[in-house]
Amino acid sequence: MAGIGFELRKIIKKEDLLSILKAYGYSAVISSGPWIISIISIIVSGYVSYPYVENKNDVIAFQVSVTYLLALSLIYTGFFQLYFSRYVSDRLFEKSYSDVLPNIIGMLMITVILGFFVIMPAFVLFKEAGSFYTIIFVFTFLVLSGIWILNVVLTSLKHYRFIVFAFLSSYLFTIVSVVVLSRMGTGLGGLLLSFFGGQILLFFQLLGLILYSFPSNRFVSFDFLGKRRVYFSLILTGFFYNLGIWIDKFMFWFHPSTGENVFSVLRNSILYDLPIFLAYLAIVPGMAVFLLRLETEFSEKYDSYYKAVREGATLESIMKKHSDMVETARVSLFEVFRIQSIVILVVFLASELIFSIFKFPTFYIPLFRIDLVGTGLQLFFMSILAVTFYLDKRKNALLLSFLFVILNGSLSYLSINMGILFYGYGFAVSLLIVCVAALLMLRKDFERLNYETFMLQ
Repeated sequence: MAGIGFELRKIIKKEDLLSILKAYGYSAVISSGPWIISIISIIVSGYVSYPYVENKNDVIAFQVSVTYLLALSLIYTGFFQLYFSRYVSDRLFEKSYSDVLPNIIGMLMITVILGFFVIMPAFVLFKEAGSFYTIIFVFTFLVLSGIWILNVVLTSLKHYRFIVFAFLSSYLFTIVSVVVLSRMGTGLGGLLLSFFGGQILLFFQLLGLILYSFPSNRFVSFDFLGKRRVYFSLILTGFFYNLGIWIDKFMFWFHPSTGENVFSVLRNSILYDLPIFLAYLAIVPGMAVFLLRLETEFSEKYDSYYKAVREGATLESIMKKHSDMVETARVSLFEVFRIQSIVILVVFLASELIFSIFKFPTFYIPLFRIDLVGTGLQLFFMSILAVTFYLDKRKNALLLSFLFVILNGSLSYLSINMGILFYGYGFAVSLLIVCVAALLMLRKDFERLNYETFMLQ
């Protein structure tokens, strides 16, 4: 889905510094999406609301509530994201643009209806928090789930300026409304309402852009549920990948020696949460490089190779395009690794200064540095997976995602039992192992690509 890739190529072709910075800036916001920006809004909202909230525990409860909403909605929609992304990509490849919108509406309907039943236990679990908080929690979960579905098609859209505006305006709305509602003394429910309002604004802006970009004479369709459209490997891969990202957090939240109760069933880990979420902010530059390389250079070489195969080009030409594609993938992955390594090194060396400026406790620094390495490896793993999906190696992606869940869960649990000096190592080591395994698989896939293209089709 390289719609945005074409637009980014136009910017880069101007070949001046401002254009290059602009392309990377757009890539950073779009690739980070609501996931990274949500972390920023959680941190900033906590800071700006703290002076105005009478019960300071409400600020912590608000931040923990939003964290759980992000985790639960991502894990839940993991069943749909990759599978539906494949469906949309196939329709765009076929130039069946009129099929995109009605199926997005259909997927949103299924996501919201099923999501309501998934989140229904909240009405029982959050009784002590009151009905207002519970209702906002439930609807925020549903809206976030919808946003993750809309997020699937963002890279197929050319209106990158509007996408950036939608993200920034929505989270600015959240921060401003947090201050306003805090001053009104609305408490925890009001804080969560401000976040819900920002997500509603983002959801309808993105939905409006999709309505504009993919006009259709049908409103709703469930064509993506057709027997030949369903890829169970992608359904499971999306779930395992998102579960793998969050399982170490859940381990630390619910282990008696590292977690503590915030309210109701929601728990956090004072020792683990701040460093890991701060570390995620450091992957924004690498994500920008990842999107720009994938959607401009690699996708172009990929299309060129398969176009040569489909149109019966000479063997020499096909082998040359295969070599170009492999080299572009290698350079792209190396570029992501190189840029992120530089960022990690700079932040690693400046961590004491950063923590002193923002007045974070300095005892977090050792864990923060480990998490920097872990989140950098997660970005690299995500980049390899993206190339794996391009090659349609669904079984490999499923195996790697399942391995990530098992390793991150077991090694994180082991690190907790080994003591505070080992916190974060489970997350980082698990990703190191799956990255090595993913690279070995990818190398083998590229070596066999010509054979499988011609002999197994």
